[in-house]
Amino acid sequence: MRQKIGFIGLGLIGGSIARAIRQYFPDYEIVAFDKNKETLALATQESVIDVAATTIDDNFHHCSYIFLCAPVSFNTAFLKQAAKYLHEECILTDVGSVKTNIHREVEALGIEPYFIGGHPMAGSEKSGYVNSKAMLIENAYYVLTPGKGVSQKKIDRYVEFVQALRAIPVLLDYRQHDYVTGTISHLPHIIAASLVNFVRDTDTKEELMKNLAAGGFKDITRIASSSPTMWQHICLKNKEYISRILGEYVMELEKVKDLIDREDEQGIYHLFDNSRNYRNSIPAS
Repeated sequence: MRQKIGFIGLGLIGGSIARAIRQYFPDYEIVAFDKNKETLALATQESVIDVAATTIDDNFHHCSYIFLCAPVSFNTAFLKQAAKYLHEECILTDVGSVKTNIHREVEALGIEPYFIGGHPMAGSEKSGYVNSKAMLIENAYYVLTPGKGVSQKKIDRYVEFVQALRAIPVLLDYRQHDYVTGTISHLPHIIAASLVNFVRDTDTKEELMKNLAAGGFKDITRIASSSPTMWQHICLKNKEYISRILGEYVMELEKVKDLIDREDEQGIYHLFDNSRNYRNSIPAS
């Protein structure tokens, strides 16, 4: 029987996964729902999807996988609609960068045996299906967060599927996932956005800061061009961890301010030397 994959939401990540599936499994049937009709039309025209669903309907019967790829706060709402199309062999998953909220909703709905959270650690400051690429998830870490009720057989099958799409599967507890991504993904976006806003608010009338901003500023703030809606949802859904991490980071900034106020030459040197050494130890691929 021909494998069928369902997508609820077909933006940057959903579109990239769909393209990767089309590339490596050209015979699979792909059905997708998205609120943006132009997205569905383009994905159909490009033969990335076979069926464009205008609602979450019977087209989602008999799917091997159903991917929830809407913004994180919408994914939890779509759970109830997707639940009616689950069957014994189906794996329900998502691609959101916050996991605790959706796992709690899965538990409340009693659909744990079907759900494995997913988060491809890939992205771009650009959003939407038009910017999706099959290679976006290639060689990227793809975090899987299985709940307590899902079988090892399904976990193994999903791991193999991720590997077949040329991504690198990593298994994590969903709470650990939210703390880790809160630190290495959510915090940098908040820092980038707040730094850009700080420059905007303190710039001269002639906008000297804006016009003189060079490579270093642009490199560190590139991700501030990401979707504001997506990051609004992430901050609200991972509030507990982000608030804690921000508190710890503010304390770190206070330490740096103190080093400068005290003209602590050795401390300032170690600040930059330690960060350089740790940054250089991060794998390039």
